[in-house]
Amino acid sequence: MVGHSWAETLLQKHIKTQRVRHAYLISGDEGVGKRTLALKFAMALNCSKDGEEGKHCQQCRACTLIPAGLYPDMHEITPEQGTTSIKVDQVRELMQQLALSPYESRWRIALIADFERATEEAANALLKTLEEPPEKVVVILTARDPASLLPTIVSRCEELPLRAVVKEEIIEELKKREVSEDRAALIAGIAQGRPGWAIRYADEPEKLEAREEIIGQLSQTLQASISERFDYVGGLLSPKEDLDIQRQKVLDLLRIWMGVWRDALQRSFNPEMGIVNRDQSKLVEIMNMALDSEALHGSVKAVQRTQEAIEHFVNIRLALEVLMLDLPFIRE
Repeated sequence: MVGHSWAETLLQKHIKTQRVRHAYLISGDEGVGKRTLALKFAMALNCSKDGEEGKHCQQCRACTLIPAGLYPDMHEITPEQGTTSIKVDQVRELMQQLALSPYESRWRIALIADFERATEEAANALLKTLEEPPEKVVVILTARDPASLLPTIVSRCEELPLRAVVKEEIIEELKKREVSEDRAALIAGIAQGRPGWAIRYADEPEKLEAREEIIGQLSQTLQASISERFDYVGGLLSPKEDLDIQRQKVLDLLRIWMGVWRDALQRSFNPEMGIVNRDQSKLVEIMNMALDSEALHGSVKAVQRTQEAIEHFVNIRLALEVLMLDLPFIRE
């Protein structure tokens, strides 16, 4: 784990004092470490060597098979191929598995990541299990925001809210992975406290290239006419893509755009302030020269409104077209 030592300590205490809860909810931003913490907890629960101390040896059968997804007493639900939703049939099948005694270990464990993606029927099906949990079963849910889940589910879980990890800790982790100091500082800044995100971007250079392309699209959009902006929106949305996949792709794009707009807004108040997107200083400077603080603040709010609208399942194309009308024009 990078950061979140308090959460590790708490879970170790639950194991050592034999007060393991039947359900846990680990919340936090994408890439902050939710799934990593869940897997380490699962390893500690069933570790044949150090489990009673709340730790894991990383060598026994449980510790090697759980991360690989091959342990018979560990069940993980992910959206079915081609969709981004967790369906009720998946939860019902999981409940049948949890009703059985552990096959070879102390605990039978279920991990459902990104539970905000569960359909209403799936969430209600899981609620029945949480209300009458089988013995020797631990259910671990992860979600970005507990507010996106049914309150009755949240109330039946031990909550572990993971916050952003300090930049210096992420830089040190990247340097251990032989990332240069300058590149580590850039990635850690962009990651905004999300170590998992930073590690993925360090391991997969094409992700940084895709980010640069998305920022390039923002620069071009600011100089484009309304009709060109609408054409850009149309090109983003393929009718062949699943709606949930489209939504996630657009949210990822807007998050990158938001980072640049915030850099420009902060720089407008303090020209000496460092920026998160260090490699985009030229674009940030252009935005500051062309727009005043009020226009920059309005753009930040416009992107934020669009993110919230799409998260609440409004029409994606309509939301983006409204954004195109709200964003200012910059002429070189």
